[in-house]
Amino acid sequence: MTRIVEHRSALPFGAVVEMRVHDVDDAPALATLSVTKFGASFDPDAFPHPLPAAEALLAALDYAEKAGIACVWIDDPGGRFPPNMRPAR
Repeated sequence: MTRIVEHRSALPFGAVVEMRVHDVDDAPALATLSVTKFGASFDPDAFPHPLPAAEALLAALDYAEKAGIACVWIDDPGGRFPPNMRPAR
């Protein structure tokens, strides 16, 4: 099962799917996704475009499960996509 991590200090070693939520004025939260391993891009073509945050989270979880990646990191410094707004898996 893939787990969601919200703090960088809790990231495991190895590949992770990073979800970066962007703070855009008066617009729904958008997120970019990337697959990284030790901070370097692991699969740069996996997610070419930003997505609405809820859609991005589902895509990140789906990718992680298919690729055998144990962790999705949600980097949301502006708090635009809190846990109570996230879709159920």
